[in-house]
Amino acid sequence: MLATSTLPTKIASRYVPVRLIGKGGMGVVYEVVHERTGEHLALKVLQSSAGAPAEALERFKREARAPAQIRSENVVHVSDADVAPELDGAPFLVMELLEGMDLERAASLSRPEPATVVGWLRQIAPALDKAHRLGIIHRDLKPENLFLANVEDRPPVVKILDFGIAKMAEEGSAATVSGQVLGTPKYMAPEQAERHPRVTAATDRYALGLVAYRLLFGESYYRGSVMSILAELLHGPTTAPSARDPRFGPAFDTWFSQACHRDPERRFASASQQVEALAEALGLPSGAGDVLHERRSSSPPGVAAVQGFGLRAFAAAGLLLAVIAAVLVYRASTARRSEVSVAPGVSAVVRREPPAAPVAVVPVPAATVAAGALTQPAASEARTARPPAATAPAAVSSKGAPVKARPGGARAITVSASSKATAPDPFGDQK
Repeated sequence: MLATSTLPTKIASRYVPVRLIGKGGMGVVYEVVHERTGEHLALKVLQSSAGAPAEALERFKREARAPAQIRSENVVHVSDADVAPELDGAPFLVMELLEGMDLERAASLSRPEPATVVGWLRQIAPALDKAHRLGIIHRDLKPENLFLANVEDRPPVVKILDFGIAKMAEEGSAATVSGQVLGTPKYMAPEQAERHPRVTAATDRYALGLVAYRLLFGESYYRGSVMSILAELLHGPTTAPSARDPRFGPAFDTWFSQACHRDPERRFASASQQVEALAEALGLPSGAGDVLHERRSSSPPGVAAVQGFGLRAFAAAGLLLAVIAAVLVYRASTARRSEVSVAPGVSAVVRREPPAAPVAVVPVPAATVAAGALTQPAASEARTARPPAATAPAAVSSKGAPVKARPGGARAITVSASSKATAPDPFGDQK
């Protein structure tokens, strides 16, 4: 058994041990200081590494690799993994040093409100879904492996710990070929207790349902010895939570029966969906905004900055295009008003022609004017000099009356609104 008194002054020539943090089934965790950076970290050493079976070493490697693949704020960050010559070649991994407490202790000190429980589970659900998409199944979700970490100038952050027995799809199920039951019975799914376990992402979601029950009701759903729990998992009936404590009513019973259904196919499709259904069963508001925040915060800082800049640039470009379009519409409208001015209800077509040729008029003798009326002069007395070819046809209004030429040589054809041709209806065959 490793102890602080037996540790060397340095581990891997760069980590200085400070104190013992805790002991687990696979190793011992120490607070250390990185000699070169001065950063305080948590260093986990594989316990009894001398002659350790290959399976234990493989689990240790998985614990180092899984968080690096998931890359989420809600999964403990692992920064180094190596072997320590000073500890007879014992493997170790280095993690961020967390300050706070796990959810088991937090719930034991004071029973959290339903809104607090849902808030905690909403934090880890997206990280759990991301792990499942990568083919990583935790297989030991429980309140002790969910750590409420204090963060400066922010509310506490829940982080998933201990991926030591995680199953990775690309590695097959080597961790279970020995037939061992891996996991904690009180938070284990029925398929984990079978002779040939078939764990899937639904296995973690079953455990998530039991975690929610523990935090809300103040005690675990399954109680008793390990053997009695395993027998109940495989063959016992499922008791409705309201039969034990009616505080949350039938809505929670319905949620729990799906979250912890014996058939994995009947459970929720994702952890996020499961937590939102829990919020609804408890009468709490939806957390769609929290999911969006998680997606943004889970992106690398550079990507988040580019996304934010892209949205602002897109909005500015849209505003500029709207202003340009408004200016063009205004100019076109002004040009049309200055070119054609008509009375309401009357359509006008204006045609520009070159100025008419000058006309030579022969004076009419006074004798031809009688009673204020102009008599028709003789053909030899008054003739115009305009050639026949230059004479434009007279414009005629819709009432048959001739239309006088406007000054400047423009002739106008006035058509009443009632005389317009009716345009064909493009949707006439659909009416």
